[in-house]
Amino acid sequence: MLATGPALAHQPERAVVRELVWLKGRRGGDEAPLVMVALGSDHHFAVAELKRFPVGEDAVAPQGDFERARLTLQGPRELLARFAGARPDQAVTILAERRPGRADLFVIALDLCPP
Repeated sequence: MLATGPALAHQPERAVVRELVWLKGRRGGDEAPLVMVALGSDHHFAVAELKRFPVGEDAVAPQGDFERARLTLQGPRELLARFAGARPDQAVTILAERRPGRADLFVIALDLCPP
């Protein structure tokens, strides 16, 4: 007789359904590696810090880097306008939600320092 139970069951690898992304950096020149599209315009962005947090119980840690070098910012128009108008001397901090493998960042909060 074979014993079956949770110890013998093979659990499939869980997939990240959503993640929160925390980015800090500066809008830069053409040498900045990441391009963010806001309000229909391309903006080069130099990432200084990046943190990613899986959302939900059935999630594993997301991959370390973005899969794409071009992301589209979605969200309230006033937040997108603040990003698009950021000066090169301002640090930009973005909190956004993302579905891994997708090119859209849904902006939850955005801060510019110094204001």
